[in-house]
Amino acid sequence: MFKKNAFVHRSRSLSLMLQANIILAMSGLGFSSGLWANTSLNFQQTLEKVIVYQQQVDSFATQQEIASARLKQSQLWANPSVSVTQQGFGGNQDRELEMRVSQQLDVFGQRRALKQLAQVEMSQIKIAKTLYAAEIALAVEYLWSQIALQQEELKLSQSQLATSQATLDAAKLRYQAGSISKLDQDRVLVTHIENQRATQQIELALNIAKKQLANLWGATQSNFDVNFVQKSWPYDTLQFVQDAQANNFYQQNLALQQQRQEAQAQYLKVVNRPNPTVSLGVARSQTAGVSERENQMILGVEIPMNMFNRNQYSQHIITAKQALLDKQKSFYQTQNQAQLDTLLTELTGLKQQYDLINDQQIPLSEEVYQKTLLGFKVGKYSITDVQQASQQLQQQRLNKIQILKRAWQTSFDAKSLAFGIDSSVITSPDAIMQINQNLWQTTQQLNTVLGAE
Repeated sequence: MFKKNAFVHRSRSLSLMLQANIILAMSGLGFSSGLWANTSLNFQQTLEKVIVYQQQVDSFATQQEIASARLKQSQLWANPSVSVTQQGFGGNQDRELEMRVSQQLDVFGQRRALKQLAQVEMSQIKIAKTLYAAEIALAVEYLWSQIALQQEELKLSQSQLATSQATLDAAKLRYQAGSISKLDQDRVLVTHIENQRATQQIELALNIAKKQLANLWGATQSNFDVNFVQKSWPYDTLQFVQDAQANNFYQQNLALQQQRQEAQAQYLKVVNRPNPTVSLGVARSQTAGVSERENQMILGVEIPMNMFNRNQYSQHIITAKQALLDKQKSFYQTQNQAQLDTLLTELTGLKQQYDLINDQQIPLSEEVYQKTLLGFKVGKYSITDVQQASQQLQQQRLNKIQILKRAWQTSFDAKSLAFGIDSSVITSPDAIMQINQNLWQTTQQLNTVLGAE
């Protein structure tokens, strides 16, 4: 029994992972081995470990079970009723006993309308499952990218630390030669110590980020690395957005809401129609003072008269909701595209800045620093000139990492928007916990009674 349950659990996890990989295939960064190559744990392995661990509470199996039960429930006939009527109880009275069994017929397709409602809800669960896979994948990719960015930031900080160390070594030699004061040397030392502290701070943040990622598959180790290789920029964003827009979950939910409204409208029409109730029974009569009894078959039909309540106002409510959904869909598409265009424009501008600082400013500043340091060693430049060149180089390195961070944040905002997902959930520190809690709450809130709720 345990092996069977384990197999089913594994199959469901693999199903979710397959959906996630289909989504991830749309991205050239987070989901291609080329970008995350040469790591001790690649992205696919990470995603698989996270999904398997997170599926310990398999809410979608419960949702599917509920939806299947509701579909079966929709096909049940209404319960029959039994009535017994007795007239006359004394021996000197005429007596009549009637026994009837009544059954409401489904002439106009009430069960069929309920089945359509149940099928729409099953479709909603399928979309929710794909949405969950997309949210998990993006949340994992976000944490993964944060680690990669922090590793890149650590490299830049270590480079700056090496720069300040070189400045300090040169300052010590100049001080020993009597060319600069002890105060000048101490100022260089203070700057170097601050660079050491900044590097330690980045190392701590990197270690915590790794532990946060490892926690997603139930581990606490942080002994793995993520390398940008040659692609530190989110080049995949535009292609990802174009592909994701065709699978926008918010628009899919709007379309399903329209289907649900149509199914509810059909259900209300059917419920309003006068389904007859057929009764079949026996009437047994006995005249006072006569021992013989007379039995007769009874066949009756009861047809309700829907004269006052025809669900006409409920129909009006559904019509109003459908009109609103049409407006929502059109408005959302317009606003979504406008916001995506803005984000992609921002990303293009950031790329221009990044290329400028990475290809021109930093190499030039490194060259200026090396020349200034060399001139300082031979007495041509002052310690102030060296510090100024070092600070300029440090600022440009900081600008580079800040542009990278902003670009990745913009990329995730665009990806989430294209999918119709709230980016604030994806990029929050406890993203997957929030996603799971929302899923659990939704599962518990599934309606037990099927109909036009």
